[in-house]
Amino acid sequence: MSENKPDLVIHGSVNASGGTYNKVDVQGFGKIKGDVDCETLHCAGHLGIAGNVRGASAKVEGNSSISGNAELETIEVYGQLDVDGDLSFTKMRVDGSTKVRGSLTGEEVKVRGMLKTTGDCEAEVFSAKGAFTVGGLLNAGRIEVYLHAGCEAKEMGGEYIEVRKGGSSTLNKLLKHIFNNAFILSVDTIEGDDIYLEYTHAKVVRGKNVEIGPGCEIELVESSEEFRLDPDSQVKQHVKR
Repeated sequence: MSENKPDLVIHGSVNASGGTYNKVDVQGFGKIKGDVDCETLHCAGHLGIAGNVRGASAKVEGNSSISGNAELETIEVYGQLDVDGDLSFTKMRVDGSTKVRGSLTGEEVKVRGMLKTTGDCEAEVFSAKGAFTVGGLLNAGRIEVYLHAGCEAKEMGGEYIEVRKGGSSTLNKLLKHIFNNAFILSVDTIEGDDIYLEYTHAKVVRGKNVEIGPGCEIELVESSEEFRLDPDSQVKQHVKR
Protein backbone atom coordinates (compact mmCIF):
# COMPACT_ATOMS: atom_id res chain seq x y z
CA MET A 1 0.00 0.00 0.00
CA SER A 2 1.24 3.50 -0.86
CA GLU A 3 0.66 4.74 2.73
CA ASN A 4 3.36 2.34 3.97
CA LYS A 5 5.94 3.69 1.52
CA PRO A 6 8.05 6.70 2.50
CA ASP A 7 8.23 9.87 0.42
CA LEU A 8 11.51 11.20 -0.92
CA VAL A 9 11.37 14.99 -1.04
CA ILE A 10 14.42 16.95 -2.17
CA HIS A 11 14.51 20.73 -1.75
CA GLY A 12 18.22 21.44 -1.44
CA SER A 13 21.23 19.51 -2.69
CA VAL A 14 20.76 15.89 -1.63
CA ASN A 15 22.35 12.52 -2.32
CA ALA A 16 19.93 9.66 -1.69
CA SER A 17 19.79 5.91 -2.05
CA GLY A 18 17.49 4.03 -4.34
CA GLY A 19 14.56 2.13 -2.94
CA THR A 20 10.78 1.87 -2.87
CA TYR A 21 8.95 5.14 -2.36
CA ASN A 22 5.42 6.49 -2.53
CA LYS A 23 6.35 9.92 -3.93
CA VAL A 24 9.64 11.25 -5.25
CA ASP A 25 9.51 15.05 -5.44
CA VAL A 26 12.59 17.01 -6.50
CA GLN A 27 12.62 20.80 -6.27
CA GLY A 28 16.38 21.20 -5.81
CA PHE A 29 19.43 19.19 -6.92
CA GLY A 30 19.13 15.48 -6.29
CA LYS A 31 21.25 12.43 -6.99
CA ILE A 32 19.84 8.96 -6.37
CA LYS A 33 22.14 5.94 -6.45
CA GLY A 34 20.33 2.68 -7.14
CA ASP A 35 17.03 1.55 -8.62
CA VAL A 36 13.89 3.53 -7.82
CA ASP A 37 10.37 2.09 -7.53
CA CYS A 38 7.75 4.76 -6.85
CA GLU A 39 4.11 5.69 -7.32
CA THR A 40 4.82 9.21 -8.61
CA LEU A 41 7.95 11.00 -9.74
CA HIS A 42 7.99 14.80 -10.04
CA CYS A 43 11.05 16.82 -10.95
CA ALA A 44 11.02 20.61 -11.04
CA GLY A 45 14.75 20.89 -10.38
CA HIS A 46 17.70 18.70 -11.38
CA LEU A 47 17.65 14.95 -10.81
CA GLY A 48 20.12 12.22 -11.68
CA ILE A 49 19.24 8.57 -11.08
CA ALA A 50 22.02 5.98 -11.32
CA GLY A 51 19.81 2.98 -11.89
CA ASN A 52 16.46 1.83 -13.25
CA VAL A 53 13.12 3.51 -12.59
CA ARG A 54 9.67 1.97 -12.21
CA GLY A 55 6.53 3.93 -11.37
CA ALA A 56 2.95 4.84 -12.10
CA SER A 57 3.50 8.40 -13.29
CA ALA A 58 6.31 10.85 -13.94
CA LYS A 59 6.24 14.58 -14.59
CA VAL A 60 9.47 16.34 -15.60
CA GLU A 61 9.47 20.12 -15.50
CA GLY A 62 13.19 20.49 -14.84
CA ASN A 63 16.08 18.26 -15.92
CA SER A 64 16.16 14.53 -15.24
CA SER A 65 18.60 11.83 -16.28
CA ILE A 66 18.28 8.06 -15.81
CA SER A 67 21.32 5.84 -16.39
CA GLY A 68 19.28 2.63 -16.73
CA ASN A 69 15.85 1.68 -18.04
CA ALA A 70 12.57 3.41 -17.19
CA GLU A 71 9.16 1.72 -16.96
CA LEU A 72 6.25 4.09 -16.27
CA GLU A 73 2.51 4.24 -16.87
CA THR A 74 2.29 7.91 -17.81
CA ILE A 75 5.07 10.37 -18.62
CA GLU A 76 4.81 14.13 -19.11
CA VAL A 77 7.95 16.01 -20.14
CA TYR A 78 7.93 19.79 -20.10
CA GLY A 79 11.65 20.14 -19.35
CA GLN A 80 14.38 17.70 -20.35
CA LEU A 81 14.54 13.94 -19.86
CA ASP A 82 17.53 11.77 -20.78
CA VAL A 83 17.35 7.97 -20.53
CA ASP A 84 20.44 5.87 -21.21
CA GLY A 85 18.48 2.62 -21.55
CA ASP A 86 15.01 1.69 -22.80
CA LEU A 87 11.84 3.62 -21.99
CA SER A 88 8.45 1.86 -21.75
CA PHE A 89 5.10 3.44 -20.90
CA THR A 90 1.37 3.52 -21.53
CA LYS A 91 1.04 7.21 -22.40
CA MET A 92 3.77 9.75 -23.09
CA ARG A 93 3.57 13.47 -23.82
CA VAL A 94 6.67 15.43 -24.79
CA ASP A 95 6.36 19.20 -24.73
CA GLY A 96 10.02 19.67 -23.85
CA SER A 97 12.97 17.48 -24.85
CA THR A 98 13.37 13.72 -24.47
CA LYS A 99 16.41 11.69 -25.51
CA VAL A 100 16.49 7.90 -25.24
CA ARG A 101 19.62 5.92 -26.08
CA GLY A 102 17.68 2.66 -26.20
CA SER A 103 14.19 2.01 -27.58
CA LEU A 104 10.73 3.42 -26.85
CA THR A 105 7.75 1.13 -26.27
CA GLY A 106 4.25 2.27 -25.36
CA GLU A 107 0.64 2.71 -26.38
CA GLU A 108 0.33 6.44 -27.07
CA VAL A 109 2.99 9.03 -27.91
CA LYS A 110 2.34 12.76 -28.35
CA VAL A 111 5.26 14.95 -29.38
CA ARG A 112 4.95 18.73 -29.21
CA GLY A 113 8.61 19.40 -28.44
CA MET A 114 11.61 17.25 -29.39
CA LEU A 115 11.97 13.47 -29.18
CA LYS A 116 15.08 11.50 -30.07
CA THR A 117 15.65 7.77 -29.71
CA THR A 118 18.64 5.79 -30.92
CA GLY A 119 16.65 2.58 -31.25
CA ASP A 120 13.09 1.76 -32.31
CA CYS A 121 9.82 3.44 -31.33
CA GLU A 122 6.80 1.12 -30.97
CA ALA A 123 3.32 2.42 -30.15
CA GLU A 124 -0.36 2.05 -30.95
CA VAL A 125 -0.71 5.76 -31.75
CA PHE A 126 2.12 8.16 -32.61
CA SER A 127 1.19 11.83 -32.99
CA ALA A 128 3.81 14.51 -33.64
CA LYS A 129 3.63 18.27 -34.05
CA GLY A 130 7.22 18.80 -32.98
CA ALA A 131 10.58 17.37 -34.05
CA PHE A 132 11.61 13.73 -33.77
CA THR A 133 14.50 11.47 -34.71
CA VAL A 134 14.10 7.69 -34.59
CA GLY A 135 17.32 5.81 -35.25
CA GLY A 136 15.51 2.56 -36.04
CA LEU A 137 11.90 1.64 -36.86
CA LEU A 138 8.97 3.90 -36.03
CA ASN A 139 6.08 1.47 -35.87
CA ALA A 140 2.50 2.30 -34.84
CA GLY A 141 -1.01 1.37 -35.80
CA ARG A 142 -1.71 5.04 -36.51
CA ILE A 143 0.97 7.63 -37.29
CA GLU A 144 0.04 11.31 -37.64
CA VAL A 145 2.81 13.82 -38.28
CA TYR A 146 2.38 17.56 -38.74
CA LEU A 147 5.74 18.95 -39.81
CA HIS A 148 6.68 21.97 -37.72
CA ALA A 149 10.37 21.03 -37.93
CA GLY A 150 12.60 18.51 -39.65
CA CYS A 151 11.87 14.88 -38.67
CA GLU A 152 13.81 11.68 -39.31
CA ALA A 153 13.34 7.93 -39.03
CA LYS A 154 15.22 4.96 -40.46
CA GLU A 155 11.96 3.16 -41.26
CA MET A 156 8.25 3.75 -40.70
CA GLY A 157 5.50 1.16 -40.56
CA GLY A 158 1.81 1.25 -39.68
CA GLU A 159 -1.75 0.65 -40.79
CA TYR A 160 -2.48 4.36 -41.27
CA ILE A 161 0.28 6.87 -41.95
CA GLU A 162 -0.38 10.57 -42.52
CA VAL A 163 2.30 13.24 -42.91
CA ARG A 164 1.36 16.87 -43.52
CA LYS A 165 3.15 20.18 -43.42
CA GLY A 166 2.27 22.08 -40.27
CA GLY A 167 0.56 25.42 -40.62
CA SER A 168 2.06 28.78 -39.69
CA SER A 169 2.08 29.14 -35.91
CA THR A 170 4.16 30.33 -32.99
CA LEU A 171 5.30 26.71 -32.45
CA ASN A 172 6.28 26.49 -36.11
CA LYS A 173 8.44 29.62 -35.94
CA LEU A 174 9.97 28.62 -32.59
CA LEU A 175 10.98 25.12 -33.71
CA LYS A 176 12.37 26.42 -36.99
CA HIS A 177 14.49 28.92 -35.05
CA ILE A 178 15.71 26.23 -32.63
CA PHE A 179 16.47 23.45 -35.12
CA ASN A 180 17.19 25.62 -38.18
CA ASN A 181 16.06 22.99 -40.69
CA ALA A 182 13.40 22.55 -43.33
CA PHE A 183 10.00 21.09 -42.59
CA ILE A 184 10.85 17.73 -44.18
CA LEU A 185 10.42 14.12 -43.08
CA SER A 186 13.47 12.08 -44.09
CA VAL A 187 13.08 8.28 -44.05
CA ASP A 188 14.50 5.31 -45.93
CA THR A 189 11.40 3.10 -46.11
CA ILE A 190 7.70 3.61 -45.39
CA GLU A 191 5.30 0.65 -45.32
CA GLY A 192 1.60 0.76 -44.49
CA ASP A 193 -1.96 0.15 -45.63
CA ASP A 194 -3.25 3.69 -46.13
CA ILE A 195 -0.53 6.31 -46.68
CA TYR A 196 -0.73 10.05 -47.29
CA LEU A 197 2.52 12.03 -47.50
CA GLU A 198 3.54 15.65 -47.83
CA TYR A 199 7.08 17.08 -47.78
CA THR A 200 8.63 13.65 -47.38
CA HIS A 201 11.96 12.42 -48.75
CA ALA A 202 12.05 8.61 -48.97
CA LYS A 203 13.75 5.84 -50.90
CA VAL A 204 10.82 3.40 -50.89
CA VAL A 205 7.11 3.76 -50.07
CA ARG A 206 4.98 0.60 -50.04
CA GLY A 207 1.26 0.50 -49.35
CA LYS A 208 -2.23 -0.53 -50.26
CA ASN A 209 -3.56 2.97 -50.94
CA VAL A 210 -0.84 5.58 -51.46
CA GLU A 211 -1.34 9.29 -52.05
CA ILE A 212 1.71 11.49 -52.55
CA GLY A 213 0.88 15.10 -51.75
CA PRO A 214 3.04 18.20 -52.40
CA GLY A 215 6.73 18.59 -51.64
CA CYS A 216 7.80 14.93 -51.81
CA GLU A 217 10.87 13.32 -53.36
CA ILE A 218 10.57 9.52 -53.53
CA GLU A 219 12.62 7.03 -55.50
CA LEU A 220 10.14 4.12 -55.60
CA VAL A 221 6.43 3.78 -54.79
CA GLU A 222 4.78 0.35 -54.70
CA SER A 223 1.00 0.24 -54.34
CA SER A 224 -1.50 -2.61 -54.55
CA GLU A 225 -4.66 -0.54 -55.04
CA GLU A 226 -4.94 3.27 -55.36
CA PHE A 227 -2.08 5.60 -56.25
CA ARG A 228 -2.26 9.38 -56.56
CA LEU A 229 0.55 11.83 -57.24
CA ASP A 230 0.60 15.59 -56.73
CA PRO A 231 2.25 17.42 -59.66
CA ASP A 232 4.46 19.27 -57.16
CA SER A 233 6.15 16.00 -56.11
CA GLN A 234 8.73 13.73 -57.73
CA VAL A 235 8.45 9.94 -57.89
CA LYS A 236 11.13 8.27 -59.98
CA GLN A 237 9.32 4.94 -60.29
CA HIS A 238 5.86 3.57 -59.50
CA VAL A 239 5.12 -0.15 -59.46
CA LYS A 240 1.67 -1.68 -59.21
CA ARG A 241 1.88 -4.77 -57.06
